[in-house]
Amino acid sequence: MRIHCKVVVIAVCFGVFLLLYFLGGNAADDPLLKEVVEEEEEDGKSSPSPRELGRDVAAKFARKSSTGVGVRAEETLGGRKEGKAISRGASVNAKSKPRSNVARPVTKRTQAEEVMHLAVVACGNRLDETLTMVKSALMFSLKKIKFHIFAEDPLAPQFEDRLNQWPRSVSAKFQYSIYPITFSVGNADEWKKLFKPCAAQRLFLPVILKDVDSLLYVDTDVLFLRPMDDIWSLLKSFNSTQLAAMAPEHEVPKIGWYSRFARHPFYGVTGVNSGVMLMNLTRIRSTLFKNSMIPGGLSWEDLLHPLYQKYKNHITWGDQDLLNIIFHYNPDKPVYMMNVDQETHVAIGNSRPQQQTEFQLLQPDVGIKCSEPSAELASLVFA
Repeated sequence: MRIHCKVVVIAVCFGVFLLLYFLGGNAADDPLLKEVVEEEEEDGKSSPSPRELGRDVAAKFARKSSTGVGVRAEETLGGRKEGKAISRGASVNAKSKPRSNVARPVTKRTQAEEVMHLAVVACGNRLDETLTMVKSALMFSLKKIKFHIFAEDPLAPQFEDRLNQWPRSVSAKFQYSIYPITFSVGNADEWKKLFKPCAAQRLFLPVILKDVDSLLYVDTDVLFLRPMDDIWSLLKSFNSTQLAAMAPEHEVPKIGWYSRFARHPFYGVTGVNSGVMLMNLTRIRSTLFKNSMIPGGLSWEDLLHPLYQKYKNHITWGDQDLLNIIFHYNPDKPVYMMNVDQETHVAIGNSRPQQQTEFQLLQPDVGIKCSEPSAELASLVFA
């Protein structure tokens, strides 16, 4: 029993000795112990024993804790963590940019967002049909669209009211401007009655939209079945002389309308359809067009009225015929012919419940129109 007691006493003494040894060895690194030692040295006392030093440190630490040392210790710990995270970010920046003590202004460079421009002309009872076309374009398109809507005076406030009712999530994807029906040359009443009400307005788009570089024009009875981005990308496929992209009026020349019935010049072997036109307006405005009237050529605006006066008794499809005549006399400005089955991605028509392939582009009022379920779906969106 006495041996066990002796072992316990020896172990306790050894533990106390190790504790005092470590406290005494770390005293030089502990700021609190340093402070105690400095105070003892200032008082001229001899070096304290480890046990006395431990008591002094404990008393000193208690006094510091009562004045808020403990709180600052927690804040310091949190500050170290935050400092470490910031330093990581700084080290990343340091690899790409040299450090400098001089403050530099931060400039944020953002690439301008590409906006696609789409124009449509609406007169009479075409309000709902036009809005269905707009909805279908927004449903699939990826880039933002700027709509240029040309409408008769009674329709203009209705367009504005309906478009402003759409939710913000949809409104963020497009912008719009509404223009009155105007014709810069000739008799406005005569232009307005050409083929169908307001159809000739599309001829004046290069003249009116002077600040627009490129534009996609579509009829009101167009329904987009693919993103507008697809057809917009064809602008990059234009060569240095091409002004517009259009689809052929018919796929089979022998049974096409122009090859059989036209009493005026037309483009190519089948003629072109003006229901969907992708135009580089900047090139159109800067080009002098050859014609059968003046050898030197005329600008787009100066050509329209005299051309109409010469052929008005020989044209059937109005503005489309005039476009065919213009491009016929300018073979050096070839039309980019869109592949009907793969590149137009739209359907044109009156929503008759007949068979409709996804990529067909058919002549308005002659071929199949956009399918009824698709038109109904587009009309329900954003309601």
